[in-house]
Amino acid sequence: MLEYVTTHGDPDNVFSAWLLDGAARANSDNGRLYTRITPAGDDTTVSLFRDADRTLLVADGTLVGGNTGQITLVEQNSSGLGGGVSVQAATPFEAEIDVFYADDNDVSALQKDVGGFLDNGGFAGRPGFAEPLARAKRVVDALLNARLAQAWRADELSPLADAAARYALFFIYDHLSTRPDDPAAALAAHWRREARLALPLINLSINGEPVSPFTSRVTRA
Repeated sequence: MLEYVTTHGDPDNVFSAWLLDGAARANSDNGRLYTRITPAGDDTTVSLFRDADRTLLVADGTLVGGNTGQITLVEQNSSGLGGGVSVQAATPFEAEIDVFYADDNDVSALQKDVGGFLDNGGFAGRPGFAEPLARAKRVVDALLNARLAQAWRADELSPLADAAARYALFFIYDHLSTRPDDPAAALAAHWRREARLALPLINLSINGEPVSPFTSRVTRA
């Protein structure tokens, strides 16, 4: 399984093997969700919220008769968000997770006809464009991890949306390409170039400090 969710505040790896479908700006904090583990007797419940105060529940699930194992997460309050996670917890616990940097709407805003590639609402085996968006997040994370301090956490995720959406379009057309000279291959190469051009425009805030991770650090006299 493609690991793409970033967890903050979980040094003991209480959470693992996240797989979330239906995540969008409408049911998250621009790609970030806030988790809570609530043990009750022999049962363990994981809840996901779209706000830092943990008042807006979007999904939850309960492991019956244990505190270690896989939990199926079911949408709440018509959020459209569901999935699963593996947990190892015996006490109440809270953390944050970054699920995506761009969503389906961000991709469609750049390439308006891309929705035509969805087959029964899915692409590459997952709902919407969740799979190429997850791969796009992986690429952006790898590039940022090489430039920022370990375990960095952006104050807001929205500055990463444009580059991630362009990388997702690269993965979409690369998936559709069957040979190097077909139109999908040309579009894949186009969007990969566009994604690289978008990287220097990323301006983050980390702990209240502005950071431009892809701006050249070389100063010439």
